[in-house]
Amino acid sequence: MRRFLGAAALFTSFGALLIVSSLRYATVIEPHTADDEGDPPPEPPMTFSDARDFFIHHNNITTYRKNTAVATTQATGERRQLRSASSTQQRRRLSNALPDGGCEITWPKAPQKPYETAYAASYPGCGARMTWNLVEALTGLWTGDDWDSNNRGKRVVTIKTHFPHDAGRLVPWDDEIHRALVIIRNPMHAIPSFFNHIYEMKNHLPVHSQRAPVDAWIEWRDRLAAIQISRFEKFVDYWMERFLQLNDNRIFVSYERLTDDDMGAEEAIRMTRFLGQSEGVTPIDIESVPCVWKSVVKYKESLKASNNNQQQQRRRLDPLHHDSQRSGPTERPYTPELLSSMSDMLLRLIGKWGDNHLRLRKMLEGYQKDVAAAYLATTGDNDAAMTSLGGVVPAQQPKQKNFHVILACPPEMDCTILSNVLVGLFEPPDAYMSFMEDSSQLQVRQRGSLVSIESSVVTLTHDMNLLALYKTMKPKFDEVYFVAPVKGEACEYDNVMCVDNEALVYSNSDGMEDVVTKIAKRLRVHFFEDPTILSEAQLGVALKRLVEMESLRAGGKQGGLLEEKFGFRGGGGANNVVKTMTAPMLTSDKAPLTINGKTYHIFQASPPHTASTVLNNFLIGMFEPGAEYSFMVYNQERTIRRHDKDVAIDDGHIVTKTHITDLMGLYKQHRNAFDEIMFVVANRGVNPETRIDSSLCQYNNVLCIEFEELLYSDEHGRESVVRALAEKLKDRFGYFFGTHLDLMDSNRLKNAVIRLQQMDQATISMADQPFTVSDNKFGVHGGHRNRDGSEMQGSSARKTDSGKLFYCGGAPGLNRKEFKYSTFGLFLANSLFPEYEGKVEYQPGQPLINTAIPLTDDTLNQATSNDILIMHSHQKCEIFSLEAFPGAQLHVNAEFYDMHPLHLLNPNGEFTQNYLPPGERSYVIGPHEDTRQSIRIPYCSMKLWYLHKTRPTEAILPKIIDPSKKPKNTKEHFLLYINSHYIEYRERAARALSEIGAIHTAGKCQGNWEVRPPPKPDGSPEQCEPYEDGLRPSLILPVSASTDRDTQGHNSNLFSKYRFALVMENADAPGYVSEKILDAFLAGSIPVYYGSRIVFEIFNPKAFVFFDLDTPQQALNQIQFLEQNPSEYERMLNEPIIANEQVLEKYFSWDETVGTGVLKQRIRQMMGLQGSGASPQW
Repeated sequence: MRRFLGAAALFTSFGALLIVSSLRYATVIEPHTADDEGDPPPEPPMTFSDARDFFIHHNNITTYRKNTAVATTQATGERRQLRSASSTQQRRRLSNALPDGGCEITWPKAPQKPYETAYAASYPGCGARMTWNLVEALTGLWTGDDWDSNNRGKRVVTIKTHFPHDAGRLVPWDDEIHRALVIIRNPMHAIPSFFNHIYEMKNHLPVHSQRAPVDAWIEWRDRLAAIQISRFEKFVDYWMERFLQLNDNRIFVSYERLTDDDMGAEEAIRMTRFLGQSEGVTPIDIESVPCVWKSVVKYKESLKASNNNQQQQRRRLDPLHHDSQRSGPTERPYTPELLSSMSDMLLRLIGKWGDNHLRLRKMLEGYQKDVAAAYLATTGDNDAAMTSLGGVVPAQQPKQKNFHVILACPPEMDCTILSNVLVGLFEPPDAYMSFMEDSSQLQVRQRGSLVSIESSVVTLTHDMNLLALYKTMKPKFDEVYFVAPVKGEACEYDNVMCVDNEALVYSNSDGMEDVVTKIAKRLRVHFFEDPTILSEAQLGVALKRLVEMESLRAGGKQGGLLEEKFGFRGGGGANNVVKTMTAPMLTSDKAPLTINGKTYHIFQASPPHTASTVLNNFLIGMFEPGAEYSFMVYNQERTIRRHDKDVAIDDGHIVTKTHITDLMGLYKQHRNAFDEIMFVVANRGVNPETRIDSSLCQYNNVLCIEFEELLYSDEHGRESVVRALAEKLKDRFGYFFGTHLDLMDSNRLKNAVIRLQQMDQATISMADQPFTVSDNKFGVHGGHRNRDGSEMQGSSARKTDSGKLFYCGGAPGLNRKEFKYSTFGLFLANSLFPEYEGKVEYQPGQPLINTAIPLTDDTLNQATSNDILIMHSHQKCEIFSLEAFPGAQLHVNAEFYDMHPLHLLNPNGEFTQNYLPPGERSYVIGPHEDTRQSIRIPYCSMKLWYLHKTRPTEAILPKIIDPSKKPKNTKEHFLLYINSHYIEYRERAARALSEIGAIHTAGKCQGNWEVRPPPKPDGSPEQCEPYEDGLRPSLILPVSASTDRDTQGHNSNLFSKYRFALVMENADAPGYVSEKILDAFLAGSIPVYYGSRIVFEIFNPKAFVFFDLDTPQQALNQIQFLEQNPSEYERMLNEPIIANEQVLEKYFSWDETVGTGVLKQRIRQMMGLQGSGASPQW
C-alpha cells in the first residue's frame, strides 16, 4: 500500500536529513545484473526419485519474533518501525567509500542467532535471482531458495520461492516463516521471460543467454499462456490471503520500479527498511543503498557505458532503458483473446485486493492499462479497449487534478534548475515563480505581491518542516506532493520525491533535454503512476523555459525578469550555460582558448599509471604546442604548478594536468573562471585505482580514453595515435568548438606529433636520473617508468641488453629448508621473452633441460636490473625478501588464491585474492583483476600452453582451437568423477548424477558427502572419505572396478572412455578456471562444469554442461535429456570448444603462432618490453 506523508503518519522534520553532494558509496557483495526478461525459476523434477531433495540440508535453528513499536498510516499495507537514536547509531556500516565511487565487494555471511527468515516470493520471470543478490548486498547475510540449492538450510535471511506456481514450493519449515517480500511484474512481460528460460533449458543453453525465436513463442503461447495467466492470479491471491491480517509483515515490490534508473534506488530503500524489521537483520545505512542498488541491479549498464564509444549512448548519465543479458528477438505477440483474459484477471485482482493494499492496486492498474494499450495496438478497436478491457480512460492532465507541488529547498542550496523544470512542467509558459515566505499563511509571493497559493501549481519554499506544510495545505488540495533535493528517511513516502542535485547537470541542449525528460518520468512514476501524465507539449515548455533562463544568464542580465520569473538571484543557478557560436576567433597560444569571445579550459584529469603523460603532451601539442607543463597538486588549495611556481588557473594556459579525478568538484570550483570546461581522462584496466567512475564518461564535456589507445612503438604508431585521438576530440567536443575550429588541421596534428617526439627524447635523456628530477616542459621524470608505469610504453625509450631468466617458488611445504622450485612458468616465459637467456625444454621420457637460474642466496648476486624473475604462485623462495631481486618479477599464479593461509607473508591466515607483491616492477598473471601490474589469465590457458610445449608429438593445441581436430570419446561409459579433495557440493553433485546412470570414480571422492573429514592442521586440503564396503550405492563404482587407471596416465586420457566428465572447481573464484575442464575436452568427453562464470567467455557454452548450484535441477535435466537423445548428445559433442576467435587472441596467444600474439604483447607491454623480443625500457 502507498504510504503518504500526512497527519496519520509519524514523520520527522526534513531539517534533519542528510544533504548529499558527491558522496560515494560501497556495497557488500559481488555485483550481478538484472535481466529485463526476469529471472528463470528452477525447473521441477523430472524422473528420478531424490531430485527434490537435492542439496537439501536442515539445521535446527529457532526463529524469533520481536516486539517492536509499529506505526501505520491509514489504508497502508506496510509498517514503519520506530527506532531510537541509539538504535540508529548502531546500524551496521558495511560500506567503504572508494576513490572512483565504486563499491567494495565482500561476501555475505550466515546470520547469527536469533534471526528471522522471510520468503522472497516472485512469479517466474520477475527477477528473483537479482532480488536474491540485492538482499544479500543490503543485509550482508545469506539467502537461500525453496530447493536449498546452496545447502544453507535455515541459515538464511530470505528464501526465494515461486510458490504457488509449479516451479516453486514452500519449505518444510514453512510454519516458522511469518514475513514475505513479494516481487511482481507485468504478466505481459513476465510470462515470456518464463518461456525464455524453458527454451534455454530445452536447448541446453546457459541461463539468461538467449531469447526464444518468435515462432517458438507463438507455439508455446497458444498451448500454455492461458494457464500462466491463471497462475499469476493464484500467485497474487495466495500472498495476499496469507498475510491478510498481517499486512505489516508483507511488502510488494515492483520489478519495473526496482529496475528503473530513477525509481530503483528508492524501491531498494523500501526493501532495506522492510528487511531491517526482521529479527537479527541489520541492513546497511540507507545512504549507501543507492550505490548497492546500482552495483547489483545496474552493473552491466555501467560496464557497457564505460566501453561504449557511440555518441548517442554517451549523452545519458543514466540510460533510461534497462539492459538485457539475453540476445535474440524481443517480439512477444499476444492474441486479442489472451490480452482480454489477462485484463480480466488483473481487474479481478484490483477489485478483490485494491482496497486492502493501495500500492498493489497502483501496480495492477498500471499493468492493466499496458494490457489495454497492447489490445488496442493489436485490434485497433478503441471502444473495446475502453470498455471490454475494464473501461480504461485517458489520463487526466495534472492541472485538472486538485493537487499542489511544493519544492522544499534548504536555504543554503541552489534549486534554480529544479524549480524551473517543475514550473515549466506544471504551469503555463509565461508563469512566474511562486515563493512561500510564511508557511502558516496560504499565500505565496509572485512578482513582488502576495497572492493565494491556489493561483499556482508549484511553490518554492525554504521551510523544511514538511509535516507542518502538509497539515496546512491539505484542506485546500486533494493531494500535496513534495519535491526536495536532499536525501533521508522521508524520501520513502510516496508523496515525497527526492532528487539528487548532480542529476541536474547539463552542458548543452541535449543534456538539458535529458534533465527535463528524467524529472518528468520520475514525477509520472512517483506521484501519478501514469505514463500519460505530463504531455510532450509540457516537456517542451519546461525545456524552453530552461533555455530562456540560460540565455538571460549568459547575457549577464541580472535582476528583473531573471529574478522574478526564474527565481535566480545571482551567484549560482544553472550548472552550465547553453551558448551560441557564430564566427569563431581562436586566440594565440599565450592566451586562454577563446572562440567567439567564449573561453575554454581543458583538464587532463587521469588516475596515475594510465599513460597520462602521453595524453597530456598530445593535448598541449594540439592547443598550445610551445607551452610548459601545468600540474594541479592534490592539496586543499588544489595549487597549479608550472616551472616550480604557483600559477592561477586563468593565467593563459589551456591544458592542466591533474590526478584529481573528482570531475564534478573540479567543475564546480572553476566553472566561474571559464565559459566551458572540458575533461580528457585516461583509464586503464578495471582496477578502481586506474579508472574513473564510468558514468562520468557519458557527460558531453568528458572524453575518456583507454590506456591501450595511447601506446605506440615507432614513428608510424605515434602518428596513428595522434590522428585517432584527434578524431575522438572532434567527435566529442565538436559541439563546443564549432565547425570552424578544425581539430584535424594538418599543422595542428603535426604539432602534436612533434610534441610527443620531444617528450620521448626528454625521457631518454633523463632515464638515468632519479625520479625526483623532472622536466618542466613535458612533465616527465627521471626513471619515469618507476612511477608512471606504462605510459611511455612503445616510445623510443633507452634500450639495454636483454638479461637472464631466474625462477623460484612453487613448493607447497612452507616451512622446510629445502626448496624444489617449479619450472612451470619457465615454459611460458620462453615464449614471452625469447631474447632472454635461460631456456627450458622437455621431451617425454627425457630429462628436463633447464638453463634458467634458480634464485637462491648464492645466485642473487648474479642478478641485474635487466633480468626477470619467474615466480610460481607467490610461494616461498630461499631468499627471504623478493624485493632484494634487482630486476623485474613475473608472478605466475596457478591457484584460485594468491597465498596459502599458512604462508609466512600472509598475516591474516586467510586465502588471499588479488594480492599484488610489493615493488613497482612486480607483475602478476593469473585470476587477478586487470591492473597496471596484473593481467587476468585463467590457469587453463597456462596449462594448455604448458602441455603444448611438453607434449609436442600429441598436437595438444590444435585439439582445442581447431574444431576439425576436436577429440571424441568412445562413449563406453556414462560419467567419470576424479577427485580426492573434499568439496561438499561436488560430492552432492556426484551422488545426484548417479541417479541418472552408473558413475565411475577415481581418487578418494565417491559422492559420500555426509562424511566430512576433519580439517588438517597444516591447512592442506581435506581428503574425501570413501564408502565403507557394503555402504556404497550400487551405481557408484570405483575406477578399479571398471578400468585400469595405472595404464591411462593423464586425466585427459582417462576421460576418453566416458560420455561425461564431472569437473567442478574447488571454488567459484573470479577469473579462475583450472585445467579440469581442459582435461575433459582433450579426452573428447563433455565436461559437467562448475566454477567462475568467466568460463562462458572462454569456452563455447554449447560444448559443455554448466552445473549451476543455484539451479542444479537444470543441469540434471539437461544431462538426462542428452542421455536419452543420442543425436542431441552428438550435436553438443561436435560444437567448437573455444567461444570465438577473439578469445584465442585474448587468452591463448602466448606467441605469434596463435593469432597475432596479442596476449604476449599485452604481457610485454605491461612489463615495459618493446616488440616481440626487444629490450626492456625500465
